[in-house]
Amino acid sequence: MQILTPLLCLAVCLGSTTRAANAGLPTATDVSAATGQDNSPSKTGGAFVIGLSPFLDVSAKDAVYRGLVRLIVEDLPLNTKLEVYDAFNLKSITRVSIPNAKVFNSPKTRANQFAQSIGEIKQFLARDNAKPSGPPPGFDGAIRLPQFCEFLAQDRPLQDESAKLPLLLIGSPLYQDAREPDFSMVNGYFPSDGHLCVSREQSVFGFNPGDSQRQGLLVDWAYFGDQWMSELHREKVTRFWALYLERRGGRLASFSADLATALSAFSSEDLGRSAASNGWVADPAQTKPEMLRVNRNVQLVDWLTGDAPGDTSPPPPSQLVGPLKIGIRWKEKIDLDLYAAPRRDAETLFFQHTRSPEGYYFKDHRSSPGREYEFIEFESPVDVRKVQAFVNFYEGSCSGGPRGEVRIEFLNHIYVGRFAIASSEGNQGRSGPSQSDFWTQIPIREILGINEAAPQAAK
Repeated sequence: MQILTPLLCLAVCLGSTTRAANAGLPTATDVSAATGQDNSPSKTGGAFVIGLSPFLDVSAKDAVYRGLVRLIVEDLPLNTKLEVYDAFNLKSITRVSIPNAKVFNSPKTRANQFAQSIGEIKQFLARDNAKPSGPPPGFDGAIRLPQFCEFLAQDRPLQDESAKLPLLLIGSPLYQDAREPDFSMVNGYFPSDGHLCVSREQSVFGFNPGDSQRQGLLVDWAYFGDQWMSELHREKVTRFWALYLERRGGRLASFSADLATALSAFSSEDLGRSAASNGWVADPAQTKPEMLRVNRNVQLVDWLTGDAPGDTSPPPPSQLVGPLKIGIRWKEKIDLDLYAAPRRDAETLFFQHTRSPEGYYFKDHRSSPGREYEFIEFESPVDVRKVQAFVNFYEGSCSGGPRGEVRIEFLNHIYVGRFAIASSEGNQGRSGPSQSDFWTQIPIREILGINEAAPQAAK
């Protein structure tokens, strides 16, 4: 890929011609001895950080390069340092130190002095980095923000609790990591607030003691393209990152698909709005670290959320292999969880493992009194005789134990059944022989009306 560089004639001439012209300009040594000083240093102590995705789309790279060159040669104040990193692989790209000398108010001086750093940014953007293997839509623009925050905090202990470190992120706000696939935000997923109150061992978005006391980040985030399942998905992801950063003592200052807006906010160190001012406050009732999902079209879950079908006892299926959806719904304000696997030796889908080769897990993103629900869809054909499904009473209290409805969609029919759990209290998902009262198995064969004499059309 060739990145165009005509931001300024200075930026275009970063080759040997420009280096030759440097002879008439002050060197860094000359500047350090200069007496002309500027009395308006950076608000936050002179440090700026940029985190780039190594997987930016080719169509965005030229705009990113132009914007970063302009930032270096024109927009950053004197007496500042800029560090640029690969925010996915956690590697340094380049560093720039702008002295507190009036001569560096000149874009021409900066372009010549920082030609090497500008070239290193250009080389990074020019690379065509191989993306990790993963489910569609891949790793377009991926950034690993939790790991990047930890990486930055290691060498930056807080000197002043009120200080903020301006951080510009350029890449997708949808977290994706091949090593942490269950925390992916693509395809409409976003983290529950429960991730904010658990440890890093339980969630990549969790916190260990002392995390909230680390370097406060003032984050401006620029992304490209329409990455959202819906406007609601965008809002949920934005809200989560705002709460996550404030949990670390920082702030999401801006969040935009417009790079120029993010660059302007970053260089001016605009504080932006707090999460609370946007009406975003962590829900104390959400204690479970799970990935929730929004749908592009509510009709996709009508089979489960709508009224019971007129024919609640359709005939047994004419064949036994095909795509299948199984869901549960209940009325009490308690937390129930659905677990299902297509066969005994396959991956089990549930709130902490939301995707598998055969399908995905979905939980309603809303609190819907009388309409609480979640379901699992096996998009790949499964043998319904081998599917296993269970319901767990995770959290809450319910006199007499929870009761609810099971719905199974198979071969264009909706089958309805019931489930009941003996315990009147939740057990946080624990399993084992002593926990049987907190679980119940869904009788799939019985609900579908399958017996040994059913047609064996699977073959």
